[in-house]
Amino acid sequence: MLVGVGIDRGLTRVAPLVPRGAPGAEREAVLAVVNGVLGEHLSETGNPLAIQMQLRQDGHPLAPERRALRALRPKAGRKLLVLVHGSCLNDRSWSRMGHDHGAALARDLGYTPLYLLYNSGLHISSNGRAFATLLEKLVAGWPVPLERLVILGHSMCGLVARSACHHGEVAGHHWRAKLDAMVCLGSPQGALLERSGSWLELLLGASPTCASASCSTRTGWAASALRAPEILERS
Repeated sequence: MLVGVGIDRGLTRVAPLVPRGAPGAEREAVLAVVNGVLGEHLSETGNPLAIQMQLRQDGHPLAPERRALRALRPKAGRKLLVLVHGSCLNDRSWSRMGHDHGAALARDLGYTPLYLLYNSGLHISSNGRAFATLLEKLVAGWPVPLERLVILGHSMCGLVARSACHHGEVAGHHWRAKLDAMVCLGSPQGALLERSGSWLELLLGASPTCASASCSTRTGWAASALRAPEILERS
């Protein structure tokens, strides 16, 4: 209880750093870091700062429903690429200095790119289960016959994708048969960009209670990344 109160107090320091008004790249970047560090607490307390898992295209939400997916024509092809960001990042992280990895692969290899946005601070198995369900809806509603599905992930995403495969197999999801490859960039221990949450930890460290909570949150991420059973199911 005391730890939760400490985190909430720490969030009052963070809230002013989240730009108000219409969502933009700057605001979404700050939210991604906040979720990467304190995402589980945000979700459990119903905090509006918590990111809800969703598919995105061109920076806009895309519902995994037939009606919404039909709007992708004629861009929707038979080869689908889902790009999944790493910890403390978001779907815009795939674009840097005018280069977008998804757009480049679409141009060079003929894939239709979609981007996943999710709360990277949630437990790996929680994100994996939700990702598996989202992929099932996406494949079921894809507007053209789908031949290949490829997942491209960065850093911690590889663990989330692995968990999604497990949950998809257990649930008998049809998307598993369409999955042709899963490519992961970075190591399970977390890439350098994942440590961008350190500035938030320093901010929370102003309070001993917050500092303890921040440390336990980040340590839990590292531990779950190194224990295979934890990737598949929360113990």
